[in-house]
Amino acid sequence: MTTKVTAMDIMVPEILCIICSFLNIDDVRRFRLCCRAFADAAACFVHREIVFYLHHDDFEMLRRISLHPIASRNVRSLVYIGHTLGQPKQSMEEFRRSYASIRDVEEITARHMKEPVPPQKTEEELIEHYKNYEATLDQEERIIRNDEDFSLLKEVISRFTSLQEITLSCDFWFRRGSVKTPFQDCLVKPGDELQPVGCRQLDSLLSAIFETEIKLKKLTAGELNWRFFQKPPAELRRAIPFYSNLTCLELCIETGMEEIEEPGMREIKTGTEIPQCRRLLETGLLRDFIKSLTQLQTLYIVFDFHSDEHGYAAKLENIMEPKHRWEYLDSLTLGNISCERHDLLSMLKRHKSTLKELCLRDIQLRSTSWQVLLPKIRRTMDLDDACICGELYGQEETAPFYEEYWDLGVPEAIDDPLRADVSDYLVNNNIRRCPLTTYNNSV
Repeated sequence: MTTKVTAMDIMVPEILCIICSFLNIDDVRRFRLCCRAFADAAACFVHREIVFYLHHDDFEMLRRISLHPIASRNVRSLVYIGHTLGQPKQSMEEFRRSYASIRDVEEITARHMKEPVPPQKTEEELIEHYKNYEATLDQEERIIRNDEDFSLLKEVISRFTSLQEITLSCDFWFRRGSVKTPFQDCLVKPGDELQPVGCRQLDSLLSAIFETEIKLKKLTAGELNWRFFQKPPAELRRAIPFYSNLTCLELCIETGMEEIEEPGMREIKTGTEIPQCRRLLETGLLRDFIKSLTQLQTLYIVFDFHSDEHGYAAKLENIMEPKHRWEYLDSLTLGNISCERHDLLSMLKRHKSTLKELCLRDIQLRSTSWQVLLPKIRRTMDLDDACICGELYGQEETAPFYEEYWDLGVPEAIDDPLRADVSDYLVNNNIRRCPLTTYNNSV
């Protein structure tokens, strides 16, 4: 008796993996449902990037993937969304008021989009959602109290032997993945409840990395409170070997925020910890760490705010070692720092042969001029992409030394024709005149 051999029986795993490599991630997920052989091949691709929250269900998902013999070896990237429900627990009455606000937003959105308004939750449904909220909040509190996030990540990351990238996303920074969260059934939107922002989450990730042989290639974190770097120098030096292969470092550093409530008024003050952050950076701690990254190709260092009261958290020399050159640096983003034209230009000149992408965001030239700097950048550099955005401060270099100020906005918020003109000017030699002039100076 002969056994019938089908095409599926002779399709070797390597061929299935090649097929998967041509599919987008949604098609790979459908592909893996066909049979066991397809599922094993798709496992090489479907979990290459894992997005998760500090949530019991997401932690169980991480454990399951780490125990899968194929999927665990193919995880390349972890994205930790650092949002939690936070304390104190809402009462049922507060929960109802919160839902009323959600309902108002749903109705406004539906009218704006000309779509039907979603059905309103019944009292029974609200009670069920509140029970989900209570249970989730209790689990969250237990995880934090018992450091279960640290132990879980140490357990699973040790099995992700191909891990190359780590992203910590708080607030809206570096957000990836779908809008769906494991908190959907709670009817409460998670936020930056764990303080200082991002510190616990990034510590839990990196402490797990440091107990493995993993050498990261990309580290992204934001918002991350400046206190994360407030560690003993010896501890920071011990960590440097684990970063030796980094080709990409992206940090958005939070400088403090304070909410002031008075009768009939609610005010949010930003940059409240800039003086403390500045004192820490003046020790050279962050600068020395960045200097040690010999393979660096992409550097993104942005502080979230500057303030009229406290100024800027960092100077250029607190971030980038004067006269140092990174051999492979091709993309640079700096935000909310203070410097002088000649220091910035000197740094750019040292990277002229490699630097192709430049973004300067919310930069203060303390006593020098943007109208002088931009033409010099264009003559010196050979950029493929440039973005000069946010609030630009400077000072004209000839008497009567007028102050300079332009607010070009940021690309993710608004379109700004002047910002577009400045960007084009830096990469297009056919544009003769610098778009920033005395006539459009906003001072």
